[in-house]
Amino acid sequence: HYIAENRTQYFALLRSAMGAGLIITCMAIIKIFITGAHLPALTETILISLNYGLGFVIIHILHFTVATKQPAMTAATIASSIGENGSKIKSLDKLVKIVSQTTSSQTSAVLGNVMVIIPCAFLVDLAVQYFTGHHFITTDKAQMLLKSNDPFQSGAVFYGAVAGVCLFLAGLIAGFHDNLSAFNKIPERLNALPWLKKCLGESRLQRIADYIKDNLGALAGNFYFGCMLGVTSGLGVMLGLPLDIRHVTFVSAFSSFSIAALDYDISNYVWIAALLGVVFVATANLLTSFFLALYVAMKSRKVRFEQWHIFTKTLFSRLNRHPDEFFLPPKD
Repeated sequence: HYIAENRTQYFALLRSAMGAGLIITCMAIIKIFITGAHLPALTETILISLNYGLGFVIIHILHFTVATKQPAMTAATIASSIGENGSKIKSLDKLVKIVSQTTSSQTSAVLGNVMVIIPCAFLVDLAVQYFTGHHFITTDKAQMLLKSNDPFQSGAVFYGAVAGVCLFLAGLIAGFHDNLSAFNKIPERLNALPWLKKCLGESRLQRIADYIKDNLGALAGNFYFGCMLGVTSGLGVMLGLPLDIRHVTFVSAFSSFSIAALDYDISNYVWIAALLGVVFVATANLLTSFFLALYVAMKSRKVRFEQWHIFTKTLFSRLNRHPDEFFLPPKD
């Protein structure tokens, strides 16, 4: 699900990410309504957190993919490969292949999210303008959003790294709940409740227990990830601290709403800044969460990899000779 090893898996991941793009567009719309209501800071923070948390849970239930949710899984795979092969030189080709597949898969997921979010945002603005006579957001709001996502005039990249830390913590939370479910035998205990079996029926209860067994960690991780995004941003407002988050999907949505609200009449600099804002925030989201997850995965397996210099040289050599392996669909 997280690493596409062939074209079929690659395009399945792309379609899954496109489905998530629809849900995230709705989440962005809801957030704009919440912030536009000018509620007390704490109330606004709670509502935004629930919007994010429940939205990510729905995405998981529908088997869609948010690009930035991948690093925790891929980092564990790389750590496992190092652990299996040790630090021998002959294992480097396998590691480079895993990294190239990971990069290609994450590129697919980011593209799937963004290529749906951007046109959907434009269509929403067009529909609102058709029925109401004005844009979805005001010009002042549009200029503020574009400036806040400008990587050269704001802390957007740093805030993207903060969101990457939240992604990493969400991965730990997901692992904790998976272990909690296994250790406390939650699915088995649910199956053993006579009154619940009588209410739902034996087969239905078994399906529910199996779903909890396979998905409790993912559901918890997605919900708490959304809550962390909302709370982090809210704390920055309430405490007056330079603390906020940027997530590539929401940067794409808000930038698109803003460009549409300005009737696409913006300078070349703003176009470039909006594009680079998406690219840089996506990079900050992925790299921060990936390296934190990789560090913890290797520490937990007590893996020591002594060939980082040679591995890095091999990786960049492969990237120079075969860049398509890192960004395009894998060859069958």
